[in-house]
Amino acid sequence: MRKRFGDGVQAGLAYTFGKSIDDQSVDPVGATSGGALSSTNSRTPTDTRDWRQERGRSDFDRRHVLTLNSLWELPVGRQKRFASSIHPALNHVVGGWSLNGIYTFMSGEPFSVRSGVRTSNFSHESRADIIGAKPQVRLQEVPGVIGPVVFKDAGAFAIPAPGTNGAGRNTFEAPGYWNLDLGIGKRFELTERFNLQFRAEIFNALNHPNFDNPRDASSGSPSIRSTVFAQTCCQTVAPPTTQTIIQTGEAARVIQFALKMLW
Repeated sequence: MRKRFGDGVQAGLAYTFGKSIDDQSVDPVGATSGGALSSTNSRTPTDTRDWRQERGRSDFDRRHVLTLNSLWELPVGRQKRFASSIHPALNHVVGGWSLNGIYTFMSGEPFSVRSGVRTSNFSHESRADIIGAKPQVRLQEVPGVIGPVVFKDAGAFAIPAPGTNGAGRNTFEAPGYWNLDLGIGKRFELTERFNLQFRAEIFNALNHPNFDNPRDASSGSPSIRSTVFAQTCCQTVAPPTTQTIIQTGEAARVIQFALKMLW
């Protein structure tokens, strides 16, 4: 949905609701970003002879994706709604300002909790069994651990019995992602032909951290036998566009300035 530029305002909204199901998700980038297969990583099937057990949400599935963008030219200054007859010298101060922003929200990706043991065969790790009620995924602090964890400990999980593969694939959903980018612009009318444009652009304007799920965290693991089980450190970063289709934003607030001559 889009509002064309008019009366100094432009806005857009895009929303996607979807669900992707498969029996194996492989990052096309390969081992450089954790997408390759091995006997232990989370993308490797537990039993290649029984693919029905692998059917579940795709590793890259995000149920909700929302993007909002807007541009507002402030109605102040010469030939504007307010202060339209202001002196040209003062117009260089109060006129020509604009604000813009982009807000992005994505629900979390699914992940599996692994047992860390090869209970079904000698080739691949099985997934962990769930003891009792399914535990809730929630970012929480644990003393002595850098960054939040999605489970306080592995007490809700167990190693499956010999010959079994544990719980289903991708039964948990990691916390979602959101980010806000803002921009401030100022146009200086030097002459009828020449204009000078100044921009201040703020990425991750609220300095909000987004954390990976244990499967992809730089310091974390979905295996209940790992010393970094359920850890999500560290913040998501923006990989080069050659490595990913979806940019995940800046890890911390980034501010840049630009100056451009228009004629």
